[in-house]
Amino acid sequence: MSRLTSTFGDISDLRIKTFTLGNHEFKIRVPLTAELDAIQQRIDNIPEKDIQARFAEITKGMEGDGIERTKDDVIVAGRSSKELAKTVLSMEARMVEFIKLLVPENGSLEDITYAEIEAEWTLQTQMEILAKITEAITPGYKDSRKN
Repeated sequence: MSRLTSTFGDISDLRIKTFTLGNHEFKIRVPLTAELDAIQQRIDNIPEKDIQARFAEITKGMEGDGIERTKDDVIVAGRSSKELAKTVLSMEARMVEFIKLLVPENGSLEDITYAEIEAEWTLQTQMEILAKITEAITPGYKDSRKN
């Protein structure tokens, strides 16, 4: 038992924030700094085999003007397809990690996959939820200035 818990009792509700999207109120568990660091590490450390698989999926059948094939990349209009694959996977990993912070009304989200999220929510909805979660778990400039 920590000193704060022994002094004030169970204060875990202090780490729960809410936000509303549409007509639904979501509860989110605000992670400790160490948890947020671990989340960021999982987002940043995408397995190379996953990057290669997504790269192959993205570049399959790419031919034509403006497409340059190098030894290990496909450049489209000056942009790396390999970097695109990594960026997409990072976004998907961020979405999964942040959705896991939501407090479910029942069940668990610990083993949710991006495929499940994508099947139920449009990309626009995903981006809105991600923005709301980010706003809830990280203090904004206005909040910092108040202190």
